[in-house]
Amino acid sequence: MRIAVDLDGVVVDSVPYWIAVVNREAGTAYGPGDLPQGYATPEMAAICDAHEVEMLVAPHPVPGARAACARLRADGHRLIAVTARAPRMRRLTEAWLDYHGIALDDLLFLQGAPKLPVIQAERLALLIEDTPAHALSVAAAGIPVLLFSTPYNRAVQHPGICRCEGWHGVLGAVPAWSAGPAAAASGGRELSPAGRERGAGNGGGAGRAGA
Repeated sequence: MRIAVDLDGVVVDSVPYWIAVVNREAGTAYGPGDLPQGYATPEMAAICDAHEVEMLVAPHPVPGARAACARLRADGHRLIAVTARAPRMRRLTEAWLDYHGIALDDLLFLQGAPKLPVIQAERLALLIEDTPAHALSVAAAGIPVLLFSTPYNRAVQHPGICRCEGWHGVLGAVPAWSAGPAAAASGGRELSPAGRERGAGNGGGAGRAGA
């Protein structure tokens, strides 16, 4: 199966680092749930541009990302990174992946464009994502989504979205959700790090644009 995989917030643990850089440079006190308010401001855009190299190379992988990607590829899946990053970031992105030993089959750089048209054109059967807008648009088109649970996407619910706690949850959900939400027969379920199912109506939060 061909699987679309987001980078930032899914493979790259970049969001906490980005917030730390913005707080350091702007004297703000953003937390993970505040990212939507800070991410799109001209001030934050200027900081991101000024510190682009640091913000691309310094973050660590999301825990479990390397092993999970290797496991999925060993099981015969092809992993296609579909990222909001700009094409000019390809060299540093590839270097980061190589340094951390994370193997993917292809990288598509959208520079902030919607992901749905590319996912459809590439015939990708499943999306692993953390950003609410991308997750909802793809799920609404009938393509199942495994959503990394974060403070900024806690309000997201859709029958085509399976909320997962980390890569362990993703690995537990892929076999059923690769056939679509109807086959999984548990739309909106949530997987804990131990792989146990929980109800999905937990908490609120705001979405963020990007990665």
